[in-house]
Amino acid sequence: MKKYILISDFCLTSRNRGTAALGYGALAFLREKGYMKEGQEVIQYTIYRNPFRKQTLSKLLQKKRRTENVQGVPVTFNYVMVNAFEYKLWAKFGISLPFRPWGKFVRKVALVAAINGGDGFSDIYGERLWNSRLPEIKFAMKTNTPLILLPQTIGPFKDSKILAEAKQIMEYADKVYVRDAQYAKELDEMGIKYELTNDLSAYMKPESWDIDINPNSIGINVSGLAYSNNFRDLAGQFSAYPELMTKLVQHFQKKGKTIYLIPHAYGYNNPEWDNDDMISGREFYNSLEDKTNVILIDKDLISPQVKFVISKMSFFIGTRMHANFAAIFTKVPVFGLAYSFKFQGAFENNGIYNRTAMINNITPANIPGIIEQIEQAYQEDVVQKKNG
Repeated sequence: MKKYILISDFCLTSRNRGTAALGYGALAFLREKGYMKEGQEVIQYTIYRNPFRKQTLSKLLQKKRRTENVQGVPVTFNYVMVNAFEYKLWAKFGISLPFRPWGKFVRKVALVAAINGGDGFSDIYGERLWNSRLPEIKFAMKTNTPLILLPQTIGPFKDSKILAEAKQIMEYADKVYVRDAQYAKELDEMGIKYELTNDLSAYMKPESWDIDINPNSIGINVSGLAYSNNFRDLAGQFSAYPELMTKLVQHFQKKGKTIYLIPHAYGYNNPEWDNDDMISGREFYNSLEDKTNVILIDKDLISPQVKFVISKMSFFIGTRMHANFAAIFTKVPVFGLAYSFKFQGAFENNGIYNRTAMINNITPANIPGIIEQIEQAYQEDVVQKKNG
């Protein structure tokens, strides 16, 4: 049995708690499906150029093999630091020295499992991000290592070159898992075999922490991506989003509800500007003239802890897909403010219909209609709860 499992986009400490949730879920999913066996380790690699640089030396000292308890299960993580020349020698000529770290690594990888950010197997975020998520996949194809695409949204594709590359990858993969059926017709037309299943975050358990949640509270996720209105290829599409958030808070304030603003993608000490929910959450909270019953969760939480907060809401409205997943998989009534078709497909795959609204390029005139949709969904859940 080969020793290592290589998981692309794997990071339990990602600023995006949705990305981290995919990491937690991937471990549980791989064990449940029999892909990851006892004794196998999760491995990652970093390519460096100058071994004497202070930053490289620091990484060499930090990247050590260790075993951690991840949601009650011990998992061993291993790291390989690879010299850039050694990597290029392998990439260009297929030469790897068996006594060197990279040579040992190449010969011991049993499986490559690709997360691709949950919705990154697409060109929705541009070619640069697409390419950034391919190294592990290309490693599998170059070394003839088994590859599985973990549950994710496939597509859409605007660029024919990227679509052709995606098709080649899916044809090579031993298994393609999808979390929604939005691209099913295209996959069928390409002859790609796939299996529909839950998003990886469904496999991550909530973890409690020291917080008291008021009963019958409303959770709202203010997305830094939309609030900043300056994120990559999506920039300029959300000018009315801050007003929508304000009207939404005011709507539930009139009902006397406590409203929790719940960031889901943020770097507490190292924010990603134009895409940070904590920055936007603070800015939005400070912009409110009336802060009555509004609470911002301003704390550096790990992904399972954020899921715990969301699980305690009576109703949740999210712009981050994985914030919505946290509600869906803990049976919290939910409404999604969508910026891509992945929302509708993901909701419908979990039996939730007419609970999303597209917010790309909306104007202030569209806001009352969106609020009305949310109120209708809320009332349906209130009636259902009263009827037991």
